[in-house]
Amino acid sequence: MVNENIKALRKKKGLTQEQLAGKLFVTRQTVSKWEKGDSVPNADIVSKMASVLDVSVSDLLDLGIKDIPSEDYSKLLAVLNEELADKNSYRKKIMKIIKTVLILLGIGFAALIAYILFWMFIAATM
Repeated sequence: MVNENIKALRKKKGLTQEQLAGKLFVTRQTVSKWEKGDSVPNADIVSKMASVLDVSVSDLLDLGIKDIPSEDYSKLLAVLNEELADKNSYRKKIMKIIKTVLILLGIGFAALIAYILFWMFIAATM
């Protein structure tokens, strides 16, 4: 994936996230997001990054294609961004389901405790 490639090439070049960010005029957090796969750089940044890392854009994006027209970078990155958005949407749905289940379990547990305490109170007053 692009994120793993960015990280590997950055480390191979001996750069920290902060140093790469400085050369690209972005924040360290932005580089971190690229490396974690939370976002992908735009076509202009990809071109600059390839230059900073001394690799071709194709190698940076791990395309296996040596000569790709630069106008196709934007299209490719748009596809990557769409896939990333789908992945993040799926994660959000899963997290929503997990939160709902945990809330329901909490309510069920609270109801069970209330039920037990109620019957303990009834038994104590008899």
